[in-house]
Order: sequence, then C-alpha cells, then structure tokens
Amino acid sequence: MVSVLSNQKTITKIKVKNLPLINKWQVLLGLSDWVILYESISEDQVVDEMEENTHGHEFVGIHINFTNKIGTIYHTRKLKEDDIVHELLHVRFHSWSEEKVNFWTDLLLKSPKSLFQF
Repeated sequence: MVSVLSNQKTITKIKVKNLPLINKWQVLLGLSDWVILYESISEDQVVDEMEENTHGHEFVGIHINFTNKIGTIYHTRKLKEDDIVHELLHVRFHSWSEEKVNFWTDLLLKSPKSLFQF
C-alpha cells in the first residue's frame, strides 16, 4: 500500500503492483523517492494525432506529477525493460528531447554497469 496525495490534498491509500524492473531502474536513476505506478490501457483509449486522430494504436507513456513525485506509466502492451528505462529517463531528465532519451535508453541497456561505475 502506498499513500498518495491528490490535487485536493487528500491522502488515498492505493495497492501498488510491484514490478522488480521498475524498482531496479528507479534506484539506478536516482528516483527512489518517487512512486512509479503502471496501468494497462486499451488501444481504443489511444488517439494518434499524427494519424488523423485515429484510435487503436499501441502506446507506452508516462504521466508525471512533479509536485507529489508520482509517475504513472500507461501501456497497451506488456512493458519491456527498454520501455521502463525510457519512461523513467523522462522523469529523471524531463527537459531532455525524445531523441536524447532514446539515445540514453539504448546506451544504458547495452552497458549499464560501465555507466554506473564512478
């Protein structure tokens, strides 16, 4: 159970599913003080503006609440490690471009040990 503070300043207890890969990458990226949730959604809930507002597209994305340090990863398919790293990089480095997040996602997954040795 996790306590979450809503916009109305009320605390709600929610049951959080544990995903070890999220926990692993939260620690590696310095996001241990964040609550990262994930929620499966239907492809019918996804509207692609670049495809003339059509429904029914695959999607993985994160909604970030910086005030309460809560991120929710929404996904239409099973989450893979690269999805998790990518979305957590958006939280950690929110000013980065999509291209930079893609670059670092690939780099971290190819050789994470060497990048985290200081």
